[in-house]
Amino acid sequence: MGSCRLRLRTASGAELEAEGELDFVRGEREEFLLRQFPPAPNGAEGGREPRVEWTAVVEARGGGLALRGKLQGGEKAGRDACLILLLASERLLNQPKPTAARVAKWLRASGYPIGRMDRTLQDAITQGELLSSGSRRSRRYELTASGKIKALLLAEQLTSAVLGRRP
Repeated sequence: MGSCRLRLRTASGAELEAEGELDFVRGEREEFLLRQFPPAPNGAEGGREPRVEWTAVVEARGGGLALRGKLQGGEKAGRDACLILLLASERLLNQPKPTAARVAKWLRASGYPIGRMDRTLQDAITQGELLSSGSRRSRRYELTASGKIKALLLAEQLTSAVLGRRP
């Protein structure tokens, strides 16, 4: 079995970097996520995935998506919004690989001024959060496992902001 490498950073700033056999990296990831998101008391389900209420975070109509709130983060807010929209596309529209033009349209509808998608998402691709395939108008983006985790954490923050509750 080959060597695997994983880098994660939560919204709170906690980081994990693991490298080695697949089973070792999976174990480290599970332990890290359990420490960051402990199971709910009384044996209730929780701790495995951040709590996201998609209807509060994203408005989906006519095959399009728009975030219902804005993310904080300055220049990286557009990239982070894109991660949430890609995950919402997969979860709500059953489209795991939308085109760059479609994602740009969703970002504009969400209130983020966007120029070129490739430049906006270059950091996410470099950090291994996104996969990019195709070229020009047919370019498609897909979240990696670490990108999905980051998108879930960001969506949880946005859920809290929209609903006015603490995470």
